[in-house]
Amino acid sequence: MRIACVHIPRFAVEAERLRRKDIGARLVLIGEGTVLDCSLGAEAMKVSRGMRMSEAIGLCPRATVLPPDTPYYERLFNEALDLLETLSPHVQSAEPGTAFVALDGLQSPEARVAEDIIAGLHRRLSLMPSVGLATGKFTARVAATNTRPGTVRAIVKGEESAFLAPLPVDHLPAADAMRWRLGMLGIGSIGEFARLPTGAVQAQFGSEGVRCWDLARGIDKEPLVARLREETVVRRLQMPALAVTLDAILIGIEKLVHATYAVLPGGRWVRKAVIRGSFDGGGSWELAVPFREALSDPRNAWFAIKTAIARHPPERPLEELEVELIGLSGESGKQASMFEGKGKLWRQVEEAVRQLEAQQSDAVLGKVIALDPSSRIPERRAALADFESK
Repeated sequence: MRIACVHIPRFAVEAERLRRKDIGARLVLIGEGTVLDCSLGAEAMKVSRGMRMSEAIGLCPRATVLPPDTPYYERLFNEALDLLETLSPHVQSAEPGTAFVALDGLQSPEARVAEDIIAGLHRRLSLMPSVGLATGKFTARVAATNTRPGTVRAIVKGEESAFLAPLPVDHLPAADAMRWRLGMLGIGSIGEFARLPTGAVQAQFGSEGVRCWDLARGIDKEPLVARLREETVVRRLQMPALAVTLDAILIGIEKLVHATYAVLPGGRWVRKAVIRGSFDGGGSWELAVPFREALSDPRNAWFAIKTAIARHPPERPLEELEVELIGLSGESGKQASMFEGKGKLWRQVEEAVRQLEAQQSDAVLGKVIALDPSSRIPERRAALADFESK
């Protein structure tokens, strides 16, 4: 299967620059405790993802440090995925900033699809991706991450191993322990690893090593799993004034919950609600509220949402609110109680017995009755009596 990997380098940094014009050309570090993402200039100063933030600030003392805003990054990337699905029905999300697109069966040539992807993301979302084309997700991803933003790197079928051979083994999806052992063995490139005997690889690294060995030789059978689209309903509210108190926030969310339920298609039930808010000065708050059973009444939904907000309130004043209803279904899916409808069940049993006796006149049916449950002799604890239908 021919696959396109769409990669947006430094996605979190680019997302922040879209809404904060004041950091356009500045060094940027994003994270709390460790570095989640950093700008190209910070990378040039030896900052890397996963590095301790204190160490990164020491390397880039003039950098702007921002807390991560994961809900915002996810919303922006979902918009990118929606755009990709207009070009191909099979799109898989890897992580924010990277996605795979199936190319087989499309009417346009793959090079044209790749150009449309770059142009569409840049025009609609002001994001500049790089695109890798290959037979298999791993090679396509390596191709995308090793080309400049705004360009396409296509790997012809059969040339995967030749393309991968000179690249460092860091591209392989291996654990740190395996990478360390490869370094101790003096194996630095994918080509050197691919030339090892398969038996030796399996003996040294197990199933993880065998998978990486196949990928290094261009063998990638991992399927593309298209993302599932849930039917949702979303409503937003721009607060007339900054909501400083929790009471003001609750009033706004309650109005949104009722307004969102009001536009639900007829007869639909809701299984989950997601509440979001934008902080004054940047950043966002998100709270997912799964319902124990699907709800069709906004009053019941609001009670569950209000209880969840009381446990996890926003830390700062909010200027915009959003309510998203997820998991719409045509029925409640309510689970009956163990003891609910016991009389009805008993009547059904009696009716089944009457029908059986009518069909089989010599049928012998019995029921267990308790005699002395505490008896030390098993035969005295219960007895079998004739079942008599009414």
